[in-house]
Order: sequence, then structure tokens, then C-alpha cells
Amino acid sequence: MTNPKKTKALAAAFAALLILGGCATSRVERRILLAYEGPRPDSLLAPSVKAFKGVIVVPFVDLRRDKNTYGTYTWGNMSVNYTSGAESVSTGITRMVMEFLSRAGMQPAAGKWNGRIDTLPKIKGSHAIFGEIERLDFSGKGRFYEAKKTGMIRIVIKWGNRAAGKIVTQTVEVTPDNREFHLFSTGFDHVSKMEELIRKTVSKAIRESITTVFKSPAGAGK
Repeated sequence: MTNPKKTKALAAAFAALLILGGCATSRVERRILLAYEGPRPDSLLAPSVKAFKGVIVVPFVDLRRDKNTYGTYTWGNMSVNYTSGAESVSTGITRMVMEFLSRAGMQPAAGKWNGRIDTLPKIKGSHAIFGEIERLDFSGKGRFYEAKKTGMIRIVIKWGNRAAGKIVTQTVEVTPDNREFHLFSTGFDHVSKMEELIRKTVSKAIRESITTVFKSPAGAGK
């Protein structure tokens, strides 16, 4: 016996597919405001690290050509470009780093440092963080039976310990899950799901880079 509700849902899905197939491609822009998502920062860092007071956070350097985009997602005939909006990607990631440290109980402050050992003694703090965004791009394509999402964020972070006269460099590369099946699920919000994936992937990169450098001998020492 045929299920009327299932038949109706399939018919609606096919109808929408036909409509999308007959429309011209539309391009829209969606702004993303980065915010840390994940385990509590204060649970990830050792007490000796959280005792750091003078932590300088330098604005991250974005080495990409297009510095205000996170990537694109195509759903039917709609192409969505995810952008940083009023703040640059660099500004957003720098803010996330400072928020992460603050929520861990530390006291970060904006400052200057070029990431080099010869300028480390001149920083106005006991420690400094310098970072570079080498890659940050996501792409995806959604259909009724599946959603494919790919992407990568690669960050190089440097942790300078002025007292020890040492710099620890850590490269973190994070990729998201690239496929999510949702057979004829008309309620699936492709645009929001892609935005959520970008935010969570960036958060993971920030979390892994900071916690990794703090575990090093130079990062753990005062």
C-alpha cells in the first residue's frame, strides 16, 4: 500500500527540482560572524599556562589573495558566497584567539610583534602570539539526495616566550567532513549548514593551534 505522505513529499521534492532546473543562476552573499564553538577553553589549558598575564596577540596575517571570503556553496541554481562582512577574516580569527584566551582565564592584549626571534625581547608582554592564515577556503554543492562539502583551513601560529628567548611554531591543518546524506529532505537548510560547518572548522583550528603550542616546553615555561 502506498504511503500518501511519502508520495506527497517525493512529489514536492521533484517539483522543486524542476523549478530549480528552469531558473537562472542567482548569486547571493551571506556574512559570517565567527565565534568560538567547542569545549570550554579553561578545561583545555593547564593551570600553569592560565597563569600567564602578559599575553600579546598580534593581528593574524592573511596570506590569501581574496582576504574577505570563506568559500561558496551551490544549491540548485543558487550560489552563496560566504564573506566576512564588516570585519576581515584576519580580524575575526584574531578576535577568536583573544576570546579563547580570555575564556581560559588569561588576560590577552593587542600588541605588535613580527614573529621573529630578534624582536622577541622588545614585546610589551611576557608572551606573544603571531599567526598567519595560509589557507581558508570551503566549497560545497547540494542536491536533494546528498550534500557534498569540502574545505580546509591551515594556520601557522608562533608562540613567543620572552623570558626563555624561544619561539614555538605550529602548523595546524583542519578539514571538515565532506559529505552528508539527506535523501529528499526538503527541510534541510543547506545555507545555514554550510555556515555552521565553516564556523566549527575554524574553531577547531584555533583550539588545536593554541593548545598545541602551550604543550611545548617553551610555551609551558614562564
